[in-house]
Amino acid sequence: MKAYINNTAYEFNQGETMLEFVRRIENDTYAIPTMCQDDRLENFGSCRVCSVDVAREKDGLTKTMASCHTPISEGLYIYPNTEKIKRLRKNIVELVLTDYPSDKIFPSAGKKATPFQETIAQIGIPNIRYPQGRTHLDIQPDRSHPYIKSDLSQCINCFRCVRACEEIQGEMILGMSGRGFATNIIKGFDTTFNESACVSCGACVQTCPTEALTDKFETKTLIPDKTVRTTCTYCGVGCQLEVAVIDGKIKGIQAPETAEVNQGHTCLKGRFAFQFYDHPDRLREPMIKRNGKFEVVTWDEAYDFIATKLTDIKNKYGADAIGGISSSRATNEENYLMQKMIRVAVGTNNIDGCARVCHAPTAFGMQKSFGTGAATNSIEDLKQTDAIFLFGANPVKGHPVTGAKIKQAFMKGVTSIVVDPIRTSLADLATYFLQIRPGTNVAILNMMGHYIIKEELVNQAFIETHTEKYAAFKSHVEHLDMNELEKLTGVSKDLVRDAAIAYASANKAMEFHGLGVTEHFQGSKTVMLLSNLAMMTGNVGRKGVGLNPLRGQNNVQGSADMGVQPHQGAGYMDVSKPAIQQYYAQKYGIEKMPKNTGLKIPEMLDAAISGKIKALYIVGEDTIMTDPNSYHSIKAFEKLELIVVQELFMTATSEMADVVLPASSYFEKNGTFTNGERRVQRVNKVIEPIGNTKPDGQIIIDMMSRLGYNQPTGLTYDAAKVIEEIADVIPFMKGLTWDRLGENGLQWPINEDGTDTKMLHINGDFKKGIGTFHHFDFEESPEIVSHGNTYPFILTTGRELEHYNSGTMTRRTDNQLILNKDILEVHPKDALAKGIKDEEMVRLFSDRGSVNIPIKYAKTVKRGVLRTTFHQPEVFINLITGSVGDKETMTPEYKVVAVDFEKM
Repeated sequence: MKAYINNTAYEFNQGETMLEFVRRIENDTYAIPTMCQDDRLENFGSCRVCSVDVAREKDGLTKTMASCHTPISEGLYIYPNTEKIKRLRKNIVELVLTDYPSDKIFPSAGKKATPFQETIAQIGIPNIRYPQGRTHLDIQPDRSHPYIKSDLSQCINCFRCVRACEEIQGEMILGMSGRGFATNIIKGFDTTFNESACVSCGACVQTCPTEALTDKFETKTLIPDKTVRTTCTYCGVGCQLEVAVIDGKIKGIQAPETAEVNQGHTCLKGRFAFQFYDHPDRLREPMIKRNGKFEVVTWDEAYDFIATKLTDIKNKYGADAIGGISSSRATNEENYLMQKMIRVAVGTNNIDGCARVCHAPTAFGMQKSFGTGAATNSIEDLKQTDAIFLFGANPVKGHPVTGAKIKQAFMKGVTSIVVDPIRTSLADLATYFLQIRPGTNVAILNMMGHYIIKEELVNQAFIETHTEKYAAFKSHVEHLDMNELEKLTGVSKDLVRDAAIAYASANKAMEFHGLGVTEHFQGSKTVMLLSNLAMMTGNVGRKGVGLNPLRGQNNVQGSADMGVQPHQGAGYMDVSKPAIQQYYAQKYGIEKMPKNTGLKIPEMLDAAISGKIKALYIVGEDTIMTDPNSYHSIKAFEKLELIVVQELFMTATSEMADVVLPASSYFEKNGTFTNGERRVQRVNKVIEPIGNTKPDGQIIIDMMSRLGYNQPTGLTYDAAKVIEEIADVIPFMKGLTWDRLGENGLQWPINEDGTDTKMLHINGDFKKGIGTFHHFDFEESPEIVSHGNTYPFILTTGRELEHYNSGTMTRRTDNQLILNKDILEVHPKDALAKGIKDEEMVRLFSDRGSVNIPIKYAKTVKRGVLRTTFHQPEVFINLITGSVGDKETMTPEYKVVAVDFEKM
């Protein structure tokens, strides 16, 4: 199929617009000027600056058409820059400039031109013949928001910000009001940014072609010394960021539109929350605690002190008296080196991390069902799915960019099912919302399986060809009492039936789950039952289907891949098997590996209390604040002979340490993170390390050397060289190299030739050979069995958008101005029954302890259920959470805590 540009024929692509066609052929983004066009948004055609002359035959009668939303067709003749079109464009700009500040036509001194200023320069500055407008020029700037500023005197009514708010973020906070010269952008119900429901994502700022919308850093118009592309450190989405640097300091962040993960979008944490990197609270020097006080020491002093202590403990008690805790905030290479140090240089499998604390049931359950404990599909498959099953997750807050994509799908009418004890914003949009009692996940999934079988909606061909043990599962759920399960879950059996039918009837159904599935007593069982639903309906191994865990922190997937777990080494190989021990020993160049399966964090803490663990080496984890039952953790730490902590800031855990080592942030080092869709992406060094800090990888290599093992990739940390070793050790990363990652990374498995894998278990070809069904009865959590009568309310925890888990980094940014306290959400009737008014302070208590926290009336929770967050150390919510965990993985049950509350 061919069309013509200035009488020359070119092939065009099906569905291309004239604008896309001309830009592609001429290889020039500016081949046709635009004002209202943003390639991430639906074509709009409001400004007409992109108009071109179009004819049906060569030199025939032309018609002026907007190129941005007009599809190309066979035989068209396009003339992009005729004299008539140039006059038209200049006239359009002339009209716009009648209501635009004359001093903003050219870039200000020291600033980069805005897209609108570039358009003016391209078209030519017209003589303005019309009377000047008066409305926009009189609008006062809005400086109310901590990050986003507006000066609507520079607004050109292109609608880009309104469309970005709707089409990218799905919030619809911005709108257009008035007519003629009185037409203007409004926020919310015509209020300020700060008073509106804006989620501070900055999509409006990035798309705005003028300075009508900017951020406090003036990121769009910065002229940086350099711009470095890297991967965000905040959640498992793995957004790509472009970081602007001037004089060695970070000055602003934008989202690259070429990024496959986030396509030019990010949340307020990725875009704005970078001020922590040089905050006065940053740890800048190594310290040793002497006589109860920290003293600054040299790196050599710190290393020698740690090495001497660890060697003494190992000689006296054995290597298993030492434990290591690594972090999903660290890079893959650093996590790999950390587990290697504990196993090779120390000689124990006592290595664990926060990946197990949040998502171990996902890995365990999916390995049991499918053979691989990772997302089966890519996020891009959302464009192809017919139904979304969202279980125990609120991605608009915890995984904002993916959450925005899911929200878009919900709003566009995709069949949607939400299972959650909290009425989230996505639950409000869902086709079916199943508001369960916390802890009854197994019961609700058994109900869904029952109804799918009863309605004869199973994919029998898939089951018979690709799975095993279906008959036992079928027999189990067929005979369950739906009336009893209805009472247990608190969800109407008819609603569950309708949701089950909707999921099973969809041609393609895609499941997502989060910590509301995994952080439960029956977390692993829930994951296996979710796997059952996918297998019994054939929703595995195709586009737009599968099981897709929403990983919590930025590198949860990667830290587990690297072997930060006591039972599996790098690449998920069982460390208790002699053949695997020999494999690792050969790869690491040592005689033998430790034989015994190591201890998980809760087991390490118990062992510390009993005197079996004498030392803990911790990288990037605030164990005291983030693990449950903090009094228990404190008791364990008080028993230890040595605590080493590598950190960015002084945390509750750092305060208890004997040695604190200052680590470099992700802006200050190279490495990789692996996001929730198995995508390994580069973390590129943006600036030099702050103060006397070092990358975690360098510290670990230095410590290994002090402990008698020299890292074969060299004594200087080089992420690219460590990647070579990882690729040699982990079979499913065989083709991984630093150079091959490029700008958008690779999804493992990565073949030897560097090709990656977008989807697992294609056409039912499971990693373990055949998919396995499991069946379980619902069991009440021991927390409720033991304490439910004394403490009649169920507390469940979750995140808010503005902060990142314990908020160590985000509390050192202006995010704290947007959200600076944890609150307890309580159903109004529950609070009124105790005589407590909205926003009053209450004492929230459990069998473990109590905290003081303000309440908020919320009908998003059912009666008998409370919800809070865990961001602020002033509340320290884990003082009251319990030690119950998932049976198989010991992942803490943060989502079911037996509590009560009373007026202060």
